[in-house]
Amino acid sequence: MIFKLDATTVAEPPTSSLTAISRVSAKEMVMQQIRTAVMHGELTPGQRLTEPALASTFGVGQATIREALIELEHQGFIQRGKPRKTFVTKLSVGEVDQIYAVRLPLELAALEMLAANRDCSLSACEQSYQAMLDAARAGKVGEFKTHDLEFHRGLWAATGNVYLKDVLERLGTRLFAFAFVIIGQSHYTVPQLVDLSEKHGKILTLLRAGDAEGAKQVMLASMDRSWVKDLES
Repeated sequence: MIFKLDATTVAEPPTSSLTAISRVSAKEMVMQQIRTAVMHGELTPGQRLTEPALASTFGVGQATIREALIELEHQGFIQRGKPRKTFVTKLSVGEVDQIYAVRLPLELAALEMLAANRDCSLSACEQSYQAMLDAARAGKVGEFKTHDLEFHRGLWAATGNVYLKDVLERLGTRLFAFAFVIIGQSHYTVPQLVDLSEKHGKILTLLRAGDAEGAKQVMLASMDRSWVKDLES
């Protein structure tokens, strides 16, 4: 088959070799880089961010930065004070405890939903688990933490419950982002990272078997809160 474009004859390329082109907006690129900088400790809790400085750094307009910051606030990576001051999220021990008090029951509810629905797709979680394991074995804490978050976000999305996902995105992501900075690079040994990774793999195995209670027990065991002691000190 051929197509006519104006007066030029163009042969149709074989469709089997074509893939969709991913178009990433400037806003999404800014968000991705700020998230990564927070997770890797390049931007620290409580550090102030200004639209002019970020616009200059990224080479984009302040309107793009403003849109990115609004979305990052929704995701929990930044928080806005008054008047018009923006900071990397910083939490107190009390705030961390409050987030856990809400996040934990919702995470366990998500596991119940997933165990009851054998048709839900956990492929994204499987990919994140494998990436976690690879990063753990290599001792790459920053990558491990990033894939750990993606694993949980995959669980939230797989439930198909947009309200549960929205709440966990706001609370869970904020907690992950803040914990990542506090934990640092020396908090875990390689065996500890591998053990945590394997617990995530066990969660997937139990969910596929429909064992909600087993998955919840492993989830509870995988939620290490020892880093909160670092925050207290």
